[in-house]
Amino acid sequence: MANYNVSECITNEQYVISASTLTPGDTIGFYIGESLFCGVVGDETTNPKTPLSLYGETYTSCCECLSAITDSLNFRFINCNTLEVVNIEATNFCNDYGTPLTGRTYEIQFGSETPFCATFQELSPSGETNYFYVSGPYTDCGKCETDVRTTTSAGTESKICIICCPCGSTGSTITSVSPPHPTWTNLSGDAVVILNAVTLGGPNGLNS
Repeated sequence: MANYNVSECITNEQYVISASTLTPGDTIGFYIGESLFCGVVGDETTNPKTPLSLYGETYTSCCECLSAITDSLNFRFINCNTLEVVNIEATNFCNDYGTPLTGRTYEIQFGSETPFCATFQELSPSGETNYFYVSGPYTDCGKCETDVRTTTSAGTESKICIICCPCGSTGSTITSVSPPHPTWTNLSGDAVVILNAVTLGGPNGLNS
């Protein structure tokens, strides 16, 4: 039997597992006494803790393992601003991110409402659906709330000319405006302004 370091899925607490052969990076269930926990396998170790934890079985992820050892997998967060307890059914969070870590702060969102920062506390016996992971993890509420999403640009901006002529020395002034540009959100959640395109309607409506 070999001994392996294992990080518990929710708390990241370190344990030593006794098993014949485990693969680093695998998610496993393991026993401490009669209680079953979930963790991610690390390196083999020659410095075991006492008592050793015992290997249960292998899973594809922490979420799958936790779902197998709980009646209903739900996550409990504390809203950074209101201190409201927010119990979330785990499916959407697991699909978007995985399992949260105790004490870490995440930006989460209910449906299409404004995202907010909340700190993960523990598993919950019940939870609401339609919550989604937005960003994180952050070390605390302050880091989450001050995280500024940057706006980047794509393309080269061209001015729209209102008075267009080869004016030369006639004394006329060429007047131009900066048109409104469409914006999209990239995979990182940052706004990207498309400088070489004009928002439908342009600066003066559909007939501009």
